[in-house]
Amino acid sequence: MLLLRLWNYIRGYVIILVEGYFLEKFMNICTHRQILLWDIKRHKNCIMTMKVTINGFKLLRMVARKSKCRVRIVRKKGLPFLFSRYRRRKAFFAGAIIFVGLVYLMTSFIWSVEITGNKELETAYVESVLSSHGIKTGVLKYGIDSKKIVSDLMLDVEKLSWISINVRGTKVKVQLRERIIPPELVPKDEPCNIVATKEGIIKQFVVKEGIEAAAPGDTVKKGDILISGKIPIKNEKDKFRLVHAMGTVKARTWYEEEYPVLQEVVEKIATGREYVDYSIKLFTKNIDLFHKNNKYQYYEIVENNKKLTIGEDLVFPFELTEMKYLEVQHRTVKISEEDARKNAEENALKLIKEQIPENAEMVKTDIKYKDDELEGLKVQVTVECIEEIGIMEGIGGN
Repeated sequence: MLLLRLWNYIRGYVIILVEGYFLEKFMNICTHRQILLWDIKRHKNCIMTMKVTINGFKLLRMVARKSKCRVRIVRKKGLPFLFSRYRRRKAFFAGAIIFVGLVYLMTSFIWSVEITGNKELETAYVESVLSSHGIKTGVLKYGIDSKKIVSDLMLDVEKLSWISINVRGTKVKVQLRERIIPPELVPKDEPCNIVATKEGIIKQFVVKEGIEAAAPGDTVKKGDILISGKIPIKNEKDKFRLVHAMGTVKARTWYEEEYPVLQEVVEKIATGREYVDYSIKLFTKNIDLFHKNNKYQYYEIVENNKKLTIGEDLVFPFELTEMKYLEVQHRTVKISEEDARKNAEENALKLIKEQIPENAEMVKTDIKYKDDELEGLKVQVTVECIEEIGIMEGIGGN
């Protein structure tokens, strides 16, 4: 039904009003002469409205004469009448054609590259790699071979485990997953020791192959052998059988950080004063609209970017940037010693947690304070952990 309406609008039609006492005769003659009528509505016994094609309307004069009815046009609909109305407005049609041409031209290029799924790989690095393979803003989208680029990237970027590249409108959507690269291991057919990666006190041994080179309770340093791949041969002095040592060694380790206890903190207070600057980005060029100079000593910036888009995937290389500068004042506030100590402890613990491996188990936290004549009061936070400290190291000279 919708297609039929669209077709009638494209070829044009008129809504007519027919008056007379022989309306049935009028319609019978139209049917006999294959003049298409539709949306026929009777308003009174002698009045009807209906729709007819442009060519059909030209044949109605003889039909009206034979049926002794009067035909009057109520409304003209469709593209032919629209073009006829604006046929003298050449500038309008020229502008419309140029506009359609520009839109088609602009939608033939890539204006946005959207990257999702990366954690370890920086977005800037992924963008540079994609750019070297032909995916960047301003390139013709019809020349992008997604399958070939995906294949090349999987070979070139070691940390990729999966990548998908889809062109949608003027946007390229890149989804990826990163590969978790395991530590370099000594091949099983090569002899090796298991050595300590850091200092600690041995808590537990699980030896699958090799012999213990330390005992629970021993203090070891980085590089010390924990499980030896050299197994002495019985009754043969200074002779060893070399094996691929395997096992796990858990140890108690400690992480320590200091942080000053500050009873004076700086707060930011908004003054309520602000000014807004606007700029337009055309393709890759930024144009400042007002050239306002920053008058505030201390301020915060709120940036709002609005791209010209149609839907989600049709992005154009035009962007309006609103930069709002909010003036703030710095005020030194004195807090209680209790709050200052709490802040210092939290900051020190935060620094420690950044150093602790994911597989480590925090078992104890020790907090001490020390007063330095030069640097003032400081908190010293020590966290004890249980973690795996062994790593394989090949035995040379075999």
